[in-house]
Amino acid sequence: MAELPQQLTGRCLCGGVTYTVDAEPIVSGVCHCQDCQRQTGSPFTVFVGVPEAAFDISGDTLASYTTVGEDHGGDTERFFCTGCGSPVYSLSPQAPEIILLKAGSIDDSSWLAPAMEIYLDSAQPWSPRFEAPAQFERGPQPA
Repeated sequence: MAELPQQLTGRCLCGGVTYTVDAEPIVSGVCHCQDCQRQTGSPFTVFVGVPEAAFDISGDTLASYTTVGEDHGGDTERFFCTGCGSPVYSLSPQAPEIILLKAGSIDDSSWLAPAMEIYLDSAQPWSPRFEAPAQFERGPQPA
């Protein structure tokens, strides 16, 4: 596993949306909820949570779509590039003040090791499992 870069950078597929993060990630994980499956077109999404205050994004093709989670019931604002359709990040009421970057949008994610796997009860039976240290049938439970 590679070392965490000094600054996280990322972009959409066409490069119309770019971002930088001047802070270390707070959390990383894999989500199997049905909305993440639909947004990514795959059986899960891999995310990296970073502080909203350290996140800087640019690009005039950034748009969002709000979903009401079939699994968790909360509104999630999902940001994507209208030029190429790439999902870039999400804002979830379950993680206030945290940007949930889509791992595929990060320029170098070779250091990433998901720390949690959530909504396992929605996982496709044929989907690989990540054996992350924290496993939740639903989402993480508040303390």
